[in-house]
Parts: sequence; structure tokens; C-alpha cells
Amino acid sequence: MRRTPAHALSAVALTLALGLAGCATEPANSDSTSSELSAPSNSSSASSQPADTGVAPATGSVVSGDGYSYTIPVGWAQQDAALAPGTDTVAADGAPTGPFANNVNVVLSPAGAFTPDNVEAAAGNELETAGATEVQVLDRVTVAGEETAHVTAVMTVSDLTYRIHQYYVTSDDQTYVVTFSAAVDVPDEEMISTAESVLATWTWA
Repeated sequence: MRRTPAHALSAVALTLALGLAGCATEPANSDSTSSELSAPSNSSSASSQPADTGVAPATGSVVSGDGYSYTIPVGWAQQDAALAPGTDTVAADGAPTGPFANNVNVVLSPAGAFTPDNVEAAAGNELETAGATEVQVLDRVTVAGEETAHVTAVMTVSDLTYRIHQYYVTSDDQTYVVTFSAAVDVPDEEMISTAESVLATWTWA
């Protein structure tokens, strides 16, 4: 049976979101305000069309979640989100070539909305606390008309080691943590291309 770490990934996404929420409760007289939460300066709800990430959009099935939808690659299938507590939607490769099925899951941040600056300031510490290694903040990506932070890291759960790419898509007062994961032997360029093909189809309901 092919395995995916959707449960673990949802926990990672929630760890980061809750960590950011914690930053929002710190005293306002701190010397640094880089980790304080604030609503995005521009509303993304006006953009109801898929984003242009510079790659061809995925053409598989449409997955609909709480206020959004996206299209997954051909050969992927939506999974039961109940199997990964905390997730809103989950989808995975239906015919992986190894023991690890590439997958994506979406978690609604319990912290509400936060900006790319918030994520980039806190992601390293929060992901490392969740057990991640090789955490890197990458170039931002435009999704549904708004900039989103892009963070990558390596995770190990039981005997599975895999790489994640997380994007933090925001509409009005809600951030959606979108986590893609793939086996570490998948070329990173291929994984990013797959992720951005999905993000290119992101549409607000």
C-alpha cells in the first residue's frame, strides 16, 4: 500500500499557523515587529480567476474546499480529508512509482490571515520545532493575484523522508496553508513545477 504523510503534513501546517498566532499575542512594545500578525494590505477576494504562476495549469480533477477550488494533475485523486485531521482538502498521486505518493493538502489557518513577511520571519523556527530540517525561504509566488510566501523543508516521519513545499494563500481574513510533498528523490524543479501547476488553477469560490 502506498503511503502519504498527509496526517503529518497537516500537523506541520497547523504548527506553523499556531506559531504565527502566538506571535500575534506578543507585547506590542517589542523591539522588533517583524513577526507581528496583520491582515494583508490588499484584499485578494477581488481575484476570482486562476493565478498565472508561469507554468501550464494542471488539467486533472477539480478539488473544492472551504471557499476555494483548485485542479490537481492528471492521475491524482482527492482523498478523504478525515484521514488527516486538521486538513480541509487532500489529494495524492494515484499511481506512484515508489512507496511514497506525492500529495497536497490544504489547512485553514486557525490564526486567520497573515502576511508573507510574517511567514518568512517565523517559518524557520516553527518548522524546525515541528522536526523539519533544511528549511529555506524561497522566492514568493503570485497566487490568485496576491503574493504568497514559499517555504521548503525536509521532514522525516517513521521511516519516510520527504520534502515539502508550503505556500500561504490569503483571501481577506483567512490564510490557507497549502502543502505539497514528494519523495526526496524527486527533483526539486519537478516538484515546484507540479505545485505551481496546481496553484495556477487556484480560484476563490
